[in-house]
Amino acid sequence: MDFLDPRKRRLHNIRLMVGYGLVAIAIGLTSIILVYGANGYGINTKTGELIQNGLLFVDSKPAGASIYLNGQLQSDTTSARLVLPAGNYDLAIKKSGYRDWNRKFTLNEQSIARYIYTFLFPTKLTNQNLKVYSSEPQIVTQSPDKHWLLALVPSADPKNIVFDMYDTGKLDQSPAQLVLPAALLSGSTPGRSLSAVEWANDNNHLLLKHSYQGGEEFIIFNRADPAASMNVSRVFGVSASKMSLRNKKIDQLYVFRQEDNSLSLGDVGKATLQPLLTGVLAYRSYGSDLLSYVSSQKVAVGQVMARIWENGKTYPLYTFAAGSKYLLDAAEFQGHWYYVAGSDSADRINIYKDPLSGIKDPTTAKAIPLIALPDSGVGSLAFSDNARFIGAQAGQKFGVYDIETQSRYQYTLAAPISGEMRWMDGHRLVGLSGDSLLVMDYDATNQQVLLPSISGDSVFFDKNYHQLLSLVAVDGGVALQRTDLRAGVDLPR
Repeated sequence: MDFLDPRKRRLHNIRLMVGYGLVAIAIGLTSIILVYGANGYGINTKTGELIQNGLLFVDSKPAGASIYLNGQLQSDTTSARLVLPAGNYDLAIKKSGYRDWNRKFTLNEQSIARYIYTFLFPTKLTNQNLKVYSSEPQIVTQSPDKHWLLALVPSADPKNIVFDMYDTGKLDQSPAQLVLPAALLSGSTPGRSLSAVEWANDNNHLLLKHSYQGGEEFIIFNRADPAASMNVSRVFGVSASKMSLRNKKIDQLYVFRQEDNSLSLGDVGKATLQPLLTGVLAYRSYGSDLLSYVSSQKVAVGQVMARIWENGKTYPLYTFAAGSKYLLDAAEFQGHWYYVAGSDSADRINIYKDPLSGIKDPTTAKAIPLIALPDSGVGSLAFSDNARFIGAQAGQKFGVYDIETQSRYQYTLAAPISGEMRWMDGHRLVGLSGDSLLVMDYDATNQQVLLPSISGDSVFFDKNYHQLLSLVAVDGGVALQRTDLRAGVDLPR
């Protein structure tokens, strides 16, 4: 029998050892390949050389767009994950019926590049007038969830305060008309004006500022039940220069009086005011117990100090030149708080990361700037919708800081800009250039001239960014216009 034959048993054992050895070698090679692959290494199939790779993530709105790298069509479409050798690349995203999106980038060894925010605009824009008004509406504003759009109907009778309310998900329907009770407004009607301050996070209530001959007052307009709207200036029995919602709710408001530079907290239900701060020149509120503000107290003449108020305690942030306009903002991004402070006269705008941690630390007892945007004459400053970018504008000059990549961009636009550019979303700016809307990425790439408009402030989108809403001059007045941002196969059938 074979298993009793010593020679055959020896050959069998040899075969087993050889087999085990080959398996071990295969496992070892596979492990090495996996480890190298995980660390970004690959093999050049033409030369056999070991190379280091990086990862590229690409997505687009709309999806299903073609990806070109250095002019070569890739087999994947958006959304895609590509393993690429380190190097310089020209990326192009293309889809039939849409304008191309392009970007140059460098992919380093074992690095990741993410271009998942690409937005493709149609080559041909299709417009439809929703309604023609006799003149530009004094107010056009959108709820935070982008569901509701309110337009104040121009009227020859200043006592007649009517809003058109559009459902952005049902733009084929006529707007509902909402009447603001005239009894809520004080003062004489000539010269009266209304402006939108901010929405509550319930998407139902809108804080309005009413300016009239002899004063200013604030109204909380209830779009779901206009009769339940209230004059909060009367509730508190005070004349205020500014009011804002505490924590984006209507039960409490911050009340600022410029005549004595005081800031109080008003409780609507109790009709009471609680003093908070004095010597306030400007302020911004965040959440329920957090403020940043500017004060001229305890600083040299011609200087002001930005401070942070948290739960009743005040902390110094940054001293800079006094100005006619103060730029304050703060936002949370990836678990960290970022603050921005400056003025239109300061030589820089400072950006801080978690400044309260440094201020409260007894070893430092001060906030250290993360970075500065060295631009004087800044007129506007804001975080992008996703809080990743901080943008500052001084006329044609822009400074943008990318928190995620810790990159700073400074550029001057050649195209004439009318007024302020605003964040369209988390990555793009939109505004008026000449008589048309201009959209561009945060670093001024992919500039797109869209369509004529009379206002860069009154530009809105539905929640899916399928529809653009803007104001345009037409025969007989001003039209609220819808523009479909879909094309080709993406159009509804």
